[in-house]
Amino acid sequence: MTSSRGSRRADSPPASGQPGVGNTVMERLQEVGALTRVIEQRLSGALGINATDLAALEHLATDGPLTAKELADRLRVSTAASTHIVDRLEKAGHIVRRPHATDRRKVIVEPVAQSMERLFGHLHPLLRGVEGLVEALAPRDRDVVNDFLTGVVRIYTDTADSFPKG
Repeated sequence: MTSSRGSRRADSPPASGQPGVGNTVMERLQEVGALTRVIEQRLSGALGINATDLAALEHLATDGPLTAKELADRLRVSTAASTHIVDRLEKAGHIVRRPHATDRRKVIVEPVAQSMERLFGHLHPLLRGVEGLVEALAPRDRDVVNDFLTGVVRIYTDTADSFPKG
């Protein structure tokens, strides 16, 4: 279905049969995904780490200190892969290992304050900009966007979980 301007409506079926083609919401989500990868590449470069290590650092920034197993679960990788990630982050000076407070067999991975400052220094304009957009939404619109994004996260999670751990 087209509007009087000749553009397709967001809920119209794609002309090509390919998901997302001609659906403006899907196209914006694809753009966000592509730009997220660009930002991850550039941020990884700025911090001197790879994209997987950046994802680990982001989990540590968000969730606080974690064990290597907890980090593996969040990254959806094996514990062996998580150990290699932690080794690289430690060598680069982004994390430190500390003994677990109650289980002497475990080690806690903790981000270094200076690395967190660098990370958030780079991300501050992005985070403030998106936060401003959210704050500008009416409460009802915010609820709609939240419900939509919650559904997107569920679909992404289910898809990620359907792949073998690497």
